[in-house]
Amino acid sequence: MNTLASTESSSPVLREITNTDWVVKTFNLRFEVWNAETTLRSQVRAKGLITDDHDAHARHWAVFCGDEVVAAARMCIHLDQKESPDAAAFTQICLPAPVATINRLVVRPSARKLGLASKLCQCRIEAAKQDGAQCVVGTPIGPRIVSLEKLGFRLTGTEWIPNYAESLITHAMVLVF
Repeated sequence: MNTLASTESSSPVLREITNTDWVVKTFNLRFEVWNAETTLRSQVRAKGLITDDHDAHARHWAVFCGDEVVAAARMCIHLDQKESPDAAAFTQICLPAPVATINRLVVRPSARKLGLASKLCQCRIEAAKQDGAQCVVGTPIGPRIVSLEKLGFRLTGTEWIPNYAESLITHAMVLVF
């Protein structure tokens, strides 16, 4: 049984948090959840949070239950696919620019199975369209593939290890508008 669904008095609320103090809290959430679920690189463990240069120019969303962030994700747009966070995962294809990247999706274990990841993906895809992207790319873990395929994403055949992890396998996917 999902403890969040059974004990949380407020319903999950999805909000864009770009340019707010909440963004920094998502760096801690990423670290907390992913450190428990995979082996992080030693320099990431030493830092105690997961962030990169793309966080500064990305749009960010979070799902709140009361005052707690239970899920978060980001999207950024690049004029050149070589500038994207996981660019090396897409070198075998030529993507139409601008390229939107959806990444850093994280959901607390207590908030899973509520459709929050799908809602975060849908809002980021819509934002990418509104911001003029020609395609969206992402490198999800295996369990997210079917959900993204339902939204129109296609696997490229490339497996990828994110720069924050030692051995976490993700899969390059593309959605062309």
